[in-house]
Amino acid sequence: MLVDAAALLAHMTRESARACVLVERSEGENPGESVPLRYRISARDLLHWEYTVDEAGATVLRQACDGRELVQDSGRGPLRSPVPGHDTVDDPRYFYSWVGAVDTWLVEMLRPVDLLARVRVTSVAEEPSGTGLRIGALPLGSEPSPYSGFSMPDGRTLDMVLDPGRGLLVRVGIRAADGSLIDYSLTEESGSGTA
Repeated sequence: MLVDAAALLAHMTRESARACVLVERSEGENPGESVPLRYRISARDLLHWEYTVDEAGATVLRQACDGRELVQDSGRGPLRSPVPGHDTVDDPRYFYSWVGAVDTWLVEMLRPVDLLARVRVTSVAEEPSGTGLRIGALPLGSEPSPYSGFSMPDGRTLDMVLDPGRGLLVRVGIRAADGSLIDYSLTEESGSGTA
C-alpha cells in the first residue's frame, strides 16, 4: 500500500472532529455480561466542542466548551469554569480543548500521531480488504506523557487498524496482561478532519 506521508500527517493532527466510538470489553476467553459504551465527539475546533458518553442508551457524561466556558456534567449537576484568556502563562487553555479534556484514548484514535509517538511498532501489514494498515504495538513504558491512553505501560499489547485516507484509527484492540480484551471501534466519522 502506498501512503502519501504529508497528507497522512495533516489528517493525523486534526483540530476538528466528528466521531462515534463503540467500546466493548471481554474477560479472558469467557466474555462476561457487558454493556457497550458509546463515546461521541463533535468538535468544530479545539475550543468549540461537545462530548458525550452513553451507557445502555442513557447519557452518563456530557462535556462541552463554547470557547468561553467549559461545562461538565456527570449526573450530579453541571460544573462550569471559564476558559482562560489569551494572555495567561503556560497556555492553560490547552486543558479546555477537546484534545486536553476528552478521554485520551479517543483523542489517540482521531489523532493517531499522539499515540504513535509513544509506542513501539512491532508489526505492520496491509488489511486484507486493502483499506487500511494493521499495526501491532507495545507502549514504550519510559516515555513521559501528559496523559495516559492506549500507551499506558501495564503489560498490554495493541492491535490497531489505521485508515491512511482519513488519518485515524478505525479499530484498536487492547490485550491486557491477564488476557482480557477491550475493543474500540469507530462506528461513525465525518467532517473535514482539519481546522
